[in-house]
Amino acid sequence: MPLHGQARHCNRTAQSPVPVGERPAWIPGGWVGVTARLVGCWLFLTTVAFADRPNILLVMTDDQGYGDVAVHGNHWIKTPNMDRIANEGARFERFFVEPVCAPTRAALLSGRYPTRTGVTGVTRGYENMRGEEVTIAELLKDAGYKTGCFGKWHNGAHWPYHPNAQGFDEFVGFCAGHCNDYFDPLLERNGSSFQARGFIADVLTDHAIEFIQRAHATSDSPFFCYVPYNTPHTPASVPVDKWQQWAERPDVEDPFTRAMYALVENIDDNLGRLLAKLEQLGIAEETVIVFLTDNGPNGHRFNDQMRGIKSSEHEGGVRVPLFVRWSQRIPPGTVVKPNAAHIDLLPTLCRIAGVENPASKTLPLDGLDLTPLLFGQDDFEMPERNLYVWRNPNRWSVRSARYRATEKSLHDLVADPSQQNNLARTHPEVHRSLIESYRDWAAKATPQQPQPLPVPIGYEPWPRVTVAAHELDLYPEPGRGIDYCGRRGWAHQWIEDWSDPQAYAACPVEVVSGGEYRVRIRYACPEDAVGSVFRLTAGPATLDIPIQEPWVSAPHPAPERVPKSPNAYLSRQWKESDAGVVSLEEGRHRLELQAAKKPAAEMPEIKALIFERVP
Repeated sequence: MPLHGQARHCNRTAQSPVPVGERPAWIPGGWVGVTARLVGCWLFLTTVAFADRPNILLVMTDDQGYGDVAVHGNHWIKTPNMDRIANEGARFERFFVEPVCAPTRAALLSGRYPTRTGVTGVTRGYENMRGEEVTIAELLKDAGYKTGCFGKWHNGAHWPYHPNAQGFDEFVGFCAGHCNDYFDPLLERNGSSFQARGFIADVLTDHAIEFIQRAHATSDSPFFCYVPYNTPHTPASVPVDKWQQWAERPDVEDPFTRAMYALVENIDDNLGRLLAKLEQLGIAEETVIVFLTDNGPNGHRFNDQMRGIKSSEHEGGVRVPLFVRWSQRIPPGTVVKPNAAHIDLLPTLCRIAGVENPASKTLPLDGLDLTPLLFGQDDFEMPERNLYVWRNPNRWSVRSARYRATEKSLHDLVADPSQQNNLARTHPEVHRSLIESYRDWAAKATPQQPQPLPVPIGYEPWPRVTVAAHELDLYPEPGRGIDYCGRRGWAHQWIEDWSDPQAYAACPVEVVSGGEYRVRIRYACPEDAVGSVFRLTAGPATLDIPIQEPWVSAPHPAPERVPKSPNAYLSRQWKESDAGVVSLEEGRHRLELQAAKKPAAEMPEIKALIFERVP
């Protein structure tokens, strides 16, 4: 069985030594060239400041930009709890993530650039993080922490990509890129779905609070509580009380912006609930609270006049808030000025939690331990380094302490924070140096041709595998005889408009345990398409799937206050039918779903294929 299929802890040796140039010039627990006086101070911090292992509450929001918080100069929004964490702890002036959500999450969890972890996109398997990646949750769990994740995972729905396989004792939330229904959502608890009641951010907070209370009451061990909220990502579904406060606000003209601000304020209320629970339990002082967001804002609104929004490789797409409060160690009002990034959180939190030499337990780390900056060590000098953003082979940027460069642009972010003046021609040496730095990094850290990680089938802890429609690529391409119900095959979409009998859907799978598997299919079918036959193939295995019963249910839009894209988020009821048993050989295969018989103008619509090992 492959390594990533084994139940494993992170107290294993790292893989082969890192090639020269793979990482900047620092070593685990310190940096090359640090003075003896700093080393002595560091030893003191190691024995004193980290003697008591604190709890860790890590909160991340979805599509909330740098400007979507009052402490950053937004005069329209009210975020007293976010502001409180910033003012009572450390506020990072320049903290960088990725332009979109799944890569940021992988970097945060692994301490490595997301392209190294297998994450190169946000859907159809490109969002999956390799199972052999050692996460912050695994490191803390091995150190005795109770671990829980409550919210949007977005780094793989299957074992060993699933949060329960990546170090979390408890998971409540969803694994896809977004959730359709914010009111009474269908969520997952440790692999089993359940019907939640209430607004989604409130529900996730309820479960996080229950975890904190239970961990505190039943164990002397500290806890790591990761709360990756899925708002203010669309749909613009806002609770009634918040929408009443924002619906008619004359000072914010754009209704979509009003909806996003209302969702941010709902998050802030829930953050206040988390803080109140820590105070009620008497553990606020011994809990490190980290707040950040995953990319730039999902629309054009106040963003400190930076260039770009979500999905942009420029400053406005990747510079976000980071606030860290730990009353016992971090002086209130601390401002961290050097550039920092998502990859730094794992080594920093490991140092705080007393995890010694995490780099010896993980794949090669890219991040720095930033605790000297948090604890105000005046004699600490931040090592020089560049930070890299990779959206795809044609969209990327590199950030130094002063400049951001792309292949054709160079901007001085100190003199020109809005990136108005391209200096590529007037400062060719600077531009050339940064481009060379990026190319050296990209040669080691990015794929020449991004490939999705396969859907794993056959792991013992995960006997039932659901291959959702959005995990399948369409051929010859979407819109040519076959299509997704919406744009680009996002989460929760299905396959429809299948009129070309030569068109098909496919994805890579990895069968880790060969044998017989019962297959089920979720579909919708009008009366005239009954009798259609799909042909499923995976390597030498073949299974014909006849559709023998009609099933029709109308899609409906999510209850948005202000739809950004009409009919972009839909849900419906599906028929699930037993398709028979197929014998799958161990190994990596290409799973294909073809049209074997097409009696009507279109094949039935497809929502998912389910594989379950036959005992």
